Amino acid sequence: MEKIQITLNVEESKELISLAVLEHRDVKKALKYNKVILKGGTTVSKISEKIIGIPLRISGRITERGTVSAWKNSELPHSVIIEDNSYKNIDNTFRESICSMESGDVVIISANAIDAFGNAAIMAGSPGGGDIGNSLGGFYTEGAKIIIPAGIEKMVPGRLTDTLKMTGRKNKYFSYGMSVGLFPISGEVITEIEALKLFCDEVEVYAIGSGGLYSANGSVTLEVLGNKENLDKIVQIFKHIKSAKTCVSGTNESLKECSYPSERCGTHIGCCYKSREITERKKTKIGFVTIGQSPRLDITKDIFPLLSKKFEVTEAGALDDFTLEEISNNFVPKDGDEVLVTKMRDGTQVVIAEKYILKMLQNAITKLEEEKNEIIVMLCTGKFPEFEHKGILLTPQKMLQDIAKSFAEGRKIGLLIPDESQKPQIKHWWGNADLEIVAASPYKDFENIKAAAEYLKDKNVDVVFMDCMGYTAAMKDTVKSITGKKVFLPRTLVARVLNELE
Repeated sequence: MEKIQITLNVEESKELISLAVLEHRDVKKALKYNKVILKGGTTVSKISEKIIGIPLRISGRITERGTVSAWKNSELPHSVIIEDNSYKNIDNTFRESICSMESGDVVIISANAIDAFGNAAIMAGSPGGGDIGNSLGGFYTEGAKIIIPAGIEKMVPGRLTDTLKMTGRKNKYFSYGMSVGLFPISGEVITEIEALKLFCDEVEVYAIGSGGLYSANGSVTLEVLGNKENLDKIVQIFKHIKSAKTCVSGTNESLKECSYPSERCGTHIGCCYKSREITERKKTKIGFVTIGQSPRLDITKDIFPLLSKKFEVTEAGALDDFTLEEISNNFVPKDGDEVLVTKMRDGTQVVIAEKYILKMLQNAITKLEEEKNEIIVMLCTGKFPEFEHKGILLTPQKMLQDIAKSFAEGRKIGLLIPDESQKPQIKHWWGNADLEIVAASPYKDFENIKAAAEYLKDKNVDVVFMDCMGYTAAMKDTVKSITGKKVFLPRTLVARVLNELE
């Protein structure tokens, strides 16, 4: 019998577990013939992304500040029901949806605590556990299978059945964040150990350590035993997870945690921030301005994981008040115009002339400053004239170009731009830099990014600059993998610069 050893950080463990849940026989069957309910949590949100293509809204969470909730309420789904290859938000009908479940259906709900005896529990900061707690009976009376994906980091000592007798929301005079109680859930718990057995039931898996330094905080180290063929299969799964960028899953808006005062404070008790027993440093307010429509969740999903928690972000867009028809009729570039490429709120790509939106950009900047944002950031790498502003206005174009040029030191820079029509202005903006320019829109098929990377690989560029805020971290990884070169991504560079200003 052969052995392998692997260490997974928390997000990598969630990725492993979410992939394994999709391999579960009952989940496959329910997705094909029955119904599946996904109840929001960061692990289940990863599962949601894989099944229906969207993250879920995150409600409560544990951070370094304690047990906290989202900054504000949102209409985005926290729980969904999947049936006949489509899904529906059931946040307002959760109890009814649970009671509609029957044998063959599956409910996937994570936990905040598990023990060595197969017990699991969820923290509750709202009276009665909110909709979930109040619907608990329906989890078990209607015959659906309950699957509880939870990493070994959630393992607590002793028996949860004993802990449940002692704990509760009330009568705690001090709490970092909202005071919580626990309610039990019963079902099939899937940790990293069970996850690997779902991929290959002939292997033996042991957790031989947990914890770690830096980004390995909360990690688990596993030893896997089996024949070489099965272990090679497991190694490939680990390599896939390790090579991908793993980050917290959830809608961007909901990942912003509460701070006093917020609209979520109402039902929370015991919170030391709400009682003012601990006064937190005031957050620095930042305004993001997009040349398209806000919010730009596609951009901030890569910025927020890097950005200091000491920032509070508000967004505004130049095209916020316009329809697609109005933009198509009024803002289309003509010969000689500076061309910009951006997105509508629904993801539709639009090509516009810079001259038409300058007034709207100024209005957005003014609006954000009136809302007491101390730093304004343009979420665009285009070149703009001077705008009126009172505080700090960060326009990334020159700063990012200077970084790329300094790194290249006269060598050839491969430049990805969104649209072929932008080539003349891009050459002008970059001056005498040695450029190899290729157009590949970040808002279209991912294959055009791969094709552009192959083109730059053949041209033997020395460094690659992705010259648009629309390019994602996943696109950067693809370009880097194909070209083998260092790649600059504007959105993450801007996040790191902002952190110096906290």
